[in-house]
Amino acid sequence: MQDPPLERADLEQARQWLTTLHGGAPGLINIVATDEWAGRSFTTDDAGINAAVGYIRALDQQHKQGIYARVTTLNQVPAPGKRGGAADSLSFPGFWGDVDLAGPGHKTKDVLPATVEEAQRIIAVSGLPEPTMWIHSGGGLYPWHLLDEPVLVTADNRDDMATLAARWQLVILAASEQLGYGYGEGVGDLARVLRIPGTINRKAGLARACTVLEASGITYSLDDLATALYRIDLPEPTHAARTAPPPRPRATIYTGGGQVGPFDALAEVCEWRDLFEPAGWTFVQVERDGAELWLRPGGTSKYSVRCGYHGIPVAVVHSEEAGLPSGGGQRLTHGRVLAHLLYGGNETAAAKDLRAAAADDPAAGPARALRPAILDHIRQRCAVRPWEPEVPWPRAALDEHDDEPAPEAEIAAPDGASGDVRKAMAAATEDSIWAGVFPTVDHLHDATWTTPGSDDRPALLPPFPLHTLPGDTGKFVEAVAVYTQTPAEIAAFATIGALSTAVGSHATITGQWTEETLSMFLASIADSGDGKSRAFKAVNAPIYRLEGNLRHAWDAKYGENAEQLEIAQATRDKIIKDLASALGDKRTKALAELDAVKETIKELTGPPRPQLLVGDVLPEALAKLMHRQGGHIGIISAEGTFLGNICGRYNNGKPNLEFVLVSWDASEPWRPDRISRDSFELERPSLALSLSVQPVVIDDAVSSKAVTDKGLLNRFLLTRPASLAGGRDVRPPHIPAYLSQAWDACVQRAFYAACPDGNAFDDDGNPVPPVPMQVAEDAEHLMLTWRERHERRLDPDTGDLVRIKGWMSRAAGNAYRLAALLHLAAGHDPHLPVGVEVMTDALTIIDYCIPHAIAILGGADGGAARGQVGWVKDASEHVLAWIRKKGMGEFTADQARAGLRGRSWVKEHGAPGVRGVLLALAHEGWLASVTRLDAAGRRLSDPLFVVHPQLLGGGV
Repeated sequence: MQDPPLERADLEQARQWLTTLHGGAPGLINIVATDEWAGRSFTTDDAGINAAVGYIRALDQQHKQGIYARVTTLNQVPAPGKRGGAADSLSFPGFWGDVDLAGPGHKTKDVLPATVEEAQRIIAVSGLPEPTMWIHSGGGLYPWHLLDEPVLVTADNRDDMATLAARWQLVILAASEQLGYGYGEGVGDLARVLRIPGTINRKAGLARACTVLEASGITYSLDDLATALYRIDLPEPTHAARTAPPPRPRATIYTGGGQVGPFDALAEVCEWRDLFEPAGWTFVQVERDGAELWLRPGGTSKYSVRCGYHGIPVAVVHSEEAGLPSGGGQRLTHGRVLAHLLYGGNETAAAKDLRAAAADDPAAGPARALRPAILDHIRQRCAVRPWEPEVPWPRAALDEHDDEPAPEAEIAAPDGASGDVRKAMAAATEDSIWAGVFPTVDHLHDATWTTPGSDDRPALLPPFPLHTLPGDTGKFVEAVAVYTQTPAEIAAFATIGALSTAVGSHATITGQWTEETLSMFLASIADSGDGKSRAFKAVNAPIYRLEGNLRHAWDAKYGENAEQLEIAQATRDKIIKDLASALGDKRTKALAELDAVKETIKELTGPPRPQLLVGDVLPEALAKLMHRQGGHIGIISAEGTFLGNICGRYNNGKPNLEFVLVSWDASEPWRPDRISRDSFELERPSLALSLSVQPVVIDDAVSSKAVTDKGLLNRFLLTRPASLAGGRDVRPPHIPAYLSQAWDACVQRAFYAACPDGNAFDDDGNPVPPVPMQVAEDAEHLMLTWRERHERRLDPDTGDLVRIKGWMSRAAGNAYRLAALLHLAAGHDPHLPVGVEVMTDALTIIDYCIPHAIAILGGADGGAARGQVGWVKDASEHVLAWIRKKGMGEFTADQARAGLRGRSWVKEHGAPGVRGVLLALAHEGWLASVTRLDAAGRRLSDPLFVVHPQLLGGGV
């Protein structure tokens, strides 16, 4: 008698499940089978799912015991023979469980639910919400809680998602143990595979269908499920508890290298007991996954906080009575726990007190109670200067009236702007103008409001944002500015230039595209006698010192070989001469000797003598120097000679720009194959330019059509600070030594992070490949938002940035480079993504540079300085005339449009045109914007514009 035929897979049910689970999601569906665990990967579109179903049919025809789909999609096709691990996950569709039913095919000795109803009761008592569907695997149940939208798994959230998935299984485990059942381990792995509904479970020689048992249709958001998950208190596991928390391996006390924040340093050596025991908390146990459980003072539950799951150094609080932020969305670092336990949640105060305690400041607070080893580590890791009695610095010289109170601020100006309304409006961003720079009209009464064009000084431009510079660099820049009595912009730009010179093409940065070098072109504009040379000398001393140290090390290793090298070179020349007449064995021997002496010359020569900087040089010689140094070099100068050279100032007006333009981005090789010149190839030319030039040099470049057509100045970050001449202190305080040391360490960190052994060449004499840096996902999102906002400002009709369109086209690339340099200077590992905080600082600097670029590149008069196209200048006069004629002391954009509706430019450009003109007038200081609110107190989308008093008084 023949056996009944084996049941075949329901391919339509399999298709429906793959579509439900992963259809249209990012990534690849991974299908595997028993004895074929590498499986195959398929796209998530209809064609890919059809191909996956075809593969399932083939596997089913082979009578595979099990056919499975991975619970997450793959981010790429795995290597041959590999299935891909958790790190290869891309799309997370929801949470799952795997509850075995009693019967054949299970190796566990645990008691298992006997019926479907018993298995479903586990989820019912767990506290988890109702599943989206129940799938019967043929030997157990899969409860699935599907998300409304799949979540992308990234490097930033992968640990979070793995933690959530694993905790989900712990909740099911706890409920299973509560009911007396066992539950498997490893179920929560992001690379987990589960049977596909419609396929056949042939395990243990049976043929049982895997099928969808129930479907509620309910889906959830990730936040909803995470909140529900962390509201469930996990009971004490059944295995033996430990009576004391395990000590962490003692970290080696840090003795040098990158500087980090006090919270980061704390996390490197602090144990959870260091924080909880002094606060009266009780240690409960260590779980099987390595997590520590702690109970709050007076707590009655099993535990209040769970710390260090799978070695991840964060704590999750499960008790709302613990006095700490609770719930799954709150992952507390050691620093945050400290801040909430001892400082009322004030993380800034906690970080400041950690530094104070590490410095042994007698005024330090609770942090002084931490273990001495922790404070020693923070002191060294964060480069904390030992405490000494406070000496006020920097402090402006006080006159004979220093006992008089300082005058009150005239107005509450935005972003640190002075009390002058015109300056506040000049410094305001487009968004802030349309939101309202001033909260009420009352803030403008009796305030200083200078008239545009009322003085001979350059247009008011925003000050450099010193807070964007890492560590103590901003304080150092301020110190240099005070000591040299120069605008802070000169020293600030010089610091960026020094970092750019130190790193250059030794690193790249990749966001939406890759910047092949971190070299930058920077120029501050200052008159002769403004003190720029002294500021440059103070800032760039570490670069010259670094170059000197590298050369000293080279001399020690290769310098003594000079005499032997000379002999070897003479021997080589003699052998080559003898080869001309050598024959037979004599020639063969000479060739062998030549090979040997060449190897000797190579060993004696070593890499080129290091050179970070070059002085006054022409482009042809510059290319050769850069080739000798592996492709990168810097030019630092407080004079404009080099810029004048390449722009033709000293060459009858003939620019020589090609090599310098190519060297800005290192994206094209330079191969000057010319007659009578040595031929060489420079694959990645990279030039850092840090200059402070006189206005005439920039004016010549701006007025040269040959220079502007090539876009040279569009590659520069530019600043034109106001001169301090006439009000300088002749007895300024010196730069504190600790700030100079901090800046020196900053330059060293950046250089050695990108060039770890200090050598630009490998053992074979080839340039060392650059260190690839990456922009984090949230930082890239910030960059894209910034670009979208500024793209609107390039509209040819209404945009205020039209006249610097070429400069703006390179602004994002400069921002990437800035962010990478700031990342390295702050002591962050180059292999870690550049984060959103650093990107914020970089974009802030670029935003600072925009009005300076407009003032320098967009024209000399006030209108053109704001990038006004011709019709905008004419339209501005129409608006001013309308204001005077109608006596419009206050008005809105809609009122202006209605009042000027007969003008041709209003008909042509409409509301956007009116907004563009009002924006230009506001930037010039003729208008001030005030926030408007509706009856419910909500801010309206357009502000109230208040008119400069002189417009109505007949003075203009």
